[in-house]
Amino acid sequence: VHSNVLVDMFKSTYEAITKGNPMWNQLVVPTADVYSWDPNSTYIREPPFFKGMSMDPPGPHSIKDAYCLLCFGDCVTTDHISPAGSIHKDSPAAKYLVDHSVKPGDFNSYGSRRGNYEVMMRGTFGNIRIVNKLLDGEPGPKTIHVPTREKLYVYDAAMVLNMGLEVRGTGMQNALCCW
Repeated sequence: VHSNVLVDMFKSTYEAITKGNPMWNQLVVPTADVYSWDPNSTYIREPPFFKGMSMDPPGPHSIKDAYCLLCFGDCVTTDHISPAGSIHKDSPAAKYLVDHSVKPGDFNSYGSRRGNYEVMMRGTFGNIRIVNKLLDGEPGPKTIHVPTREKLYVYDAAMVLNMGLEVRGTGMQNALCCW
């Protein structure tokens, strides 16, 4: 090792590392204190989750008339919940991207679009290998919409449940997941 790994090798590689490359150095960098969000970006969007949030949390809400959205066994990983893999052409995330003029060949992956909450929200539980016990062991990113017994993508079922529950003023907290 001492005869083949030389100090000069590291010096020549790393002495200019902070100088970057000419293309990188020519990028125009905004000087604003706050990031200027591009509302048309399909890669990064300003998440609305903290807008209007109070420093005093409202406390817990009661849950009534809830339906189970998903039921899993013991082997659920973060990649099942928030996948990083490719975006399937028929998925809710793909529909969102197509609706925003992205061609299927340019979908890329959930990992590359992680900065867009609209894509990730539609991709939650979107792993093709996830097993929802409500589907009798069938793998895939779908569930059963309990009132109608219709098989839907998880996002679509959550939105149907949410729309029905919002009429009664209870919102998304009633679309539950069991482990």
